[in-house]
Amino acid sequence: MVKTLKVGPTNCYFLNAESGYLLIDTSLPEYFEAFQKSLEKVNVNLSEINYLLITHSHDDHAGFAAKIREKTGCKIIAHKNAVESLKQGTIINVGQFLNRQAHFMMSLYNTAKRRTFEYTPVVLTEKDIVITEDNDEVLRKIGVDGKIVCTPGHTDDCISVILDNGDAFVSDACMNNTRALHYRPVEVSNLKQVFESWQKIIDNGAKTIYPSHGKPFPVEKLIPFKEKYSAC
Repeated sequence: MVKTLKVGPTNCYFLNAESGYLLIDTSLPEYFEAFQKSLEKVNVNLSEINYLLITHSHDDHAGFAAKIREKTGCKIIAHKNAVESLKQGTIINVGQFLNRQAHFMMSLYNTAKRRTFEYTPVVLTEKDIVITEDNDEVLRKIGVDGKIVCTPGHTDDCISVILDNGDAFVSDACMNNTRALHYRPVEVSNLKQVFESWQKIIDNGAKTIYPSHGKPFPVEKLIPFKEKYSAC
């Protein structure tokens, strides 16, 4: 059963793992206290978080990852392209906004939040797990029935989790918080890769998409927009 906690702008997901939970993503750094206080809503104790998978190194996904590790000693799972950004605690490779509407929307949000895009650095160690390619073993070894799939396009370090039952935690490969985006990311580093990643998500058996921003939706809703925009 998926446990979801919306923390600020980001959905944090808890999956059952050995002796506790795998947490998928954090939120912006200023939301750590709110995260702690909200854990009782999903019946999770902070000490039960044994693994933290960071889908990519943006501040609204890794913002309080250092705090989580400090409090729990959890192992971190991340893509190799995220290592340097995490170490610096900031976004190194900044993408482009999808369109003018996305630019306007995010500019308003970032100004209102006085967003700095910085967070406490996270230096990965030998005990952490660095992903270099699609991986069907790492999650199974920690008691999670699923795989890690590399889904670049929003960023070059973006990874998704696709469970055997079809639940797909896709980070910002898809979004469902603004109807006009048609599930596309508000910011992209490579738009062609976005649609290639959508196809990978489909091909790897996804049934229900759990985005980092917005509500879950059936994978079938991606198909017409993939066909429409990938042909452009």
